[in-house]
Amino acid sequence: MRRPTEPQSLPPWTRVLLAADGIGLSQHPWRRLCEWIEFRDVVGAGYRLLSYRVASAVELSASEFEAACSKIYRHLAADLPGGAARHPIRLWNFIPDILSPLGQLKHRYMVFNAGRFDALSAWLGGETGLDRGVATASGVGHVGPDLQIHCLASEVAGEPVENPRQVSSYRYSQRYGPKPPCFARATRFQPPASEPWLLVGGTASVVGEDSVHEACLDRQLRETLLNLAAVVHAGGAPVGAPDLSGEELVSGLMQRFRHLRIYYVREGDRCRLAEQMTERLDGGTQLEWVHADLCRPELLVEIEGVADLAPEPDRRSIDSLVRVAV
Repeated sequence: MRRPTEPQSLPPWTRVLLAADGIGLSQHPWRRLCEWIEFRDVVGAGYRLLSYRVASAVELSASEFEAACSKIYRHLAADLPGGAARHPIRLWNFIPDILSPLGQLKHRYMVFNAGRFDALSAWLGGETGLDRGVATASGVGHVGPDLQIHCLASEVAGEPVENPRQVSSYRYSQRYGPKPPCFARATRFQPPASEPWLLVGGTASVVGEDSVHEACLDRQLRETLLNLAAVVHAGGAPVGAPDLSGEELVSGLMQRFRHLRIYYVREGDRCRLAEQMTERLDGGTQLEWVHADLCRPELLVEIEGVADLAPEPDRRSIDSLVRVAV
């Protein structure tokens, strides 16, 4: 079994998109934007990766951490128009010590959400703009001290997709913090001369806005797969009526994934998860494993991925994105 990926690493299909200049991501230098924030800009053929880093962010106070998160997203809004690839289609947020208390809030993730929400609301024009313009994202924890935020942008705009089984993240109640998370469940995206893809953000055992099946790994995985199937159907996968009680339909929708990144909290759960994923997939999906903390303490597994929405799925249409070994 392959070693897990470091939490701060991006999925391998992003590296394929950005490899046009022949330079690895690690060879692109960081430059300082302001007192806290460093910036890196990687340009590929039709794509761009904007990355922001706050060193030792875990040492910042609550107000400083919130301000740093807000500043990063405000910089992103200002930096994107500077290139041809100006449409955000996918974001990753790697948050240090994500579940520790910070200031008056129960978890650092809540402080992060406050900064992100304020910046995105200003950028997109409030809740109506969030409905139309927010991209899909993942937000997970790691043991390092830095905050890292990455945005994959394209010359072609994507379309946000929500999951009918879940409340939109930016409409969560204040049970999950004074300001809600702010991301679409997925981004439907059609590159030129290609069938559409669905970029699915971090997906877990959440129904409505509530975590379900606390402490039960098997049931959480089952609920997570139902959510993945539901969002693929909502994204336009051409299948029959979305009766997610039918194993056959769920299985068919899951086969559309060409790459899945699986975040797991407890080291001992990986083998069990691998067994169950192997049973449910036909071998055409590349699996990547990441040991990481998640945004709610009761969640044990979270999955993101890339799905093929072609009328007749052709593995070649997205396989070019996942040729890098994982």
